[in-house]
Amino acid sequence: MDIPNIDLNLLKLFAVLYETGSVTQTAQQLHMSQSACSHALTRLRERLSDELFVRVNNQMLATNYAHLLAKEVLPALKVITQGLNQSKEFDPSDAHHFTIAATDYTAWCLKPFLNSLLKRFSNISVQVIQLEQRLPIQALKDLKLDIVCGFAHQKEKSESLAQLNWFEGKYVTLSCQQHVPTYKLTMQMFLARPHVLIAPWNETRGIVDKTLAQHKKSRRIILSTPHMLSAPVCVQNTEWLLTMPAKYATEIAPNLGLTVHPPPLKIPNYHVKLYWYRTRQQDPKLHWFIEQFKDFHDLS
Repeated sequence: MDIPNIDLNLLKLFAVLYETGSVTQTAQQLHMSQSACSHALTRLRERLSDELFVRVNNQMLATNYAHLLAKEVLPALKVITQGLNQSKEFDPSDAHHFTIAATDYTAWCLKPFLNSLLKRFSNISVQVIQLEQRLPIQALKDLKLDIVCGFAHQKEKSESLAQLNWFEGKYVTLSCQQHVPTYKLTMQMFLARPHVLIAPWNETRGIVDKTLAQHKKSRRIILSTPHMLSAPVCVQNTEWLLTMPAKYATEIAPNLGLTVHPPPLKIPNYHVKLYWYRTRQQDPKLHWFIEQFKDFHDLS
């Protein structure tokens, strides 16, 4: 763009002076001294090679060129002002849309918050889409996503992502009451039974397998599924075992006739987090969403 080299503050002065017709009032509105306002007007006249305003009976009257200039400059300054205001303010009463990537489990965890948010702000809409990789950095960078609700098993640092720790959870193992004894699940029984693996991103092994490998042990995976919420149904009427987050397992197990066991090995806890691109750290829209989330969950 071939933009003329001109101080936008001079155009702002032009706009106010054009509307008021008074150097004194212009100086007051722009919080300038009258002398500074007069000097700025002189610079603008020199830059544009036109008198712009002529004093008649203590009033500054616009020249013909100033009238022509005003037709173009005033609407442009209004657009610039609106754009700058919108970049600093977020009004939830306006229509806004958020796109969140989540697994079926983290989407389930988000449900109470989203229900509350959408009841309180009728012009807000949210689309939750399937999280197809653990950290879709490029999609966040390209603004295809606003937020990712994912999880991790260890501390992580990223130059490109900001993150908010939500909660920490532990794992339990589910079994069918008819096929697996309800007493303590031993390591021998754990390794002898077939297992269901929850693999959101089509992994061939999960945190349980990695933990077993540290003890030079392995389990037999008979079924792998990306869907955590429906995985417990797979265990019904089988001898299979399913290790999954306790938060969901303890809620669904009674309805399916499943028994909840402590795993016979120490599995690292998982951490559910919100992620967003760091360049949007001061984005008013995203900042508002994060603050609403913090207030709802009292993360302090």
